[in-house]
Amino acid sequence: MLIARIRELEQRYIWERDYSGEPFWVRGSVHVIRTLILLIHDFLDGDLNLRAMSLVYTTLLSLVPLLALSFSILKGFGVHNRLEGTLQSYLAPLGEEKGAQIAENIIGFVDNMNVRVLGAVGLAFLLYTVISLMQKIEGAFNDVWRVEQQRSFGERFTTFISVLTIGPLLVFSALALTGSVMNTAAMSYLQSIQLVGALIKMLAHLAPFIFIIAAFTFLYAFIPNTRVSIGAAFAGGLVAGVLWELLSFAFAYFASGASKYQAIYATFASVIFFLIWLYMNWLILLVGASVAFYRQHPEVVYMGRRKIYLSPAFTEQLALSILHKVGKRFYAAQPGYTLRGLVEAYRMPSFAIEHVLVVLAGIGILTRTGDDPTMYVPNVPFESTTVAEVVLAIADYQPENTYQPELPPEPAIAELHQQLAQGRQAVVDQLSLKDLARSLEFDAVVGFEQASETPAS
Repeated sequence: MLIARIRELEQRYIWERDYSGEPFWVRGSVHVIRTLILLIHDFLDGDLNLRAMSLVYTTLLSLVPLLALSFSILKGFGVHNRLEGTLQSYLAPLGEEKGAQIAENIIGFVDNMNVRVLGAVGLAFLLYTVISLMQKIEGAFNDVWRVEQQRSFGERFTTFISVLTIGPLLVFSALALTGSVMNTAAMSYLQSIQLVGALIKMLAHLAPFIFIIAAFTFLYAFIPNTRVSIGAAFAGGLVAGVLWELLSFAFAYFASGASKYQAIYATFASVIFFLIWLYMNWLILLVGASVAFYRQHPEVVYMGRRKIYLSPAFTEQLALSILHKVGKRFYAAQPGYTLRGLVEAYRMPSFAIEHVLVVLAGIGILTRTGDDPTMYVPNVPFESTTVAEVVLAIADYQPENTYQPELPPEPAIAELHQQLAQGRQAVVDQLSLKDLARSLEFDAVVGFEQASETPAS
């Protein structure tokens, strides 16, 4: 009864009530509460947990080759000696003894890697584990961001190489630069001043926390296959950084009092703690990604837990409306629409618009440019392509790597389906996409323009 009462109050005062006319602080507070509720449901639904556990398994396979690759890159810049110390700092919540032992073993594995001994097959396997980890991270982020379209192999390769090379280099260079600055004579003089010295000490204590937030922000900005604003990435990085620090304190307290587990599991206790620590870190990474997504898409927060369902009729209607807008810009010699531009035009969640764009690209009507951000432009001559052809292609569209079972032979049903298709085609048989783009009445007929003017609370 209590849970049912809480859900009733939540529905009445959080989701159903219109706060558009309330003061800014009220609307902001309600938005934060809605986001927290959505994050809790994302956690309870299990998707984030499954993704985090999958990443733990892949991390165990790719950790040593990943560190070996980072070590070789950092060695070229002369900062590789900090790798073990940084790894020990990351594993510090496991306990001083356990963290140092695990870090020492991992570094030992890295040092013992010999490419000549491994051979071509072994080296290919190790590289595959590294790429597999990055693919799983991208897949998890794309799932959080509701992104359907994956990167091409070339885009994926360049993005992964950038993350694997620039990321570690920036982190260790920042640590080295911070240590060098702190040891200068000018900094020693500033530290001798009472107030300035206290401020410098406070900033020195906050430096690792700032680096953690920067690392999370970097991942949220570059890994998802969509354009992520810096503000959204920073919001996710800030939340993930705070959660990571809180987890570090909590896990360190738990590990310090877990001597009974060592008595039961003996040497396996360190391995178990390490697995739990990896799982919690991946979970925090995904929670931060969800925060970044909700920060960039407040319309999803406004929708609540309701799922968008695009019926075939609505998909067809929205597709024709998008073609109308794209065609108008094309014949006006203006740049094509981006995904963000269409989202702002329709006031819809990006994954709903992207679903229709994937369909239009899949049937070959639109194509994606190589610009940054990506634009959608005509891929066929609009003058000779009819609306009827587009409607029939959308109705018959089937994504790649999917299977459609065959129906048993029913001549009456097949004939009825054919008559319906012919009737729909007869309505717009002579209307080309160029006519659609130049139709002044189309916006009013479709009705999307009027709907987009309704403000969201």
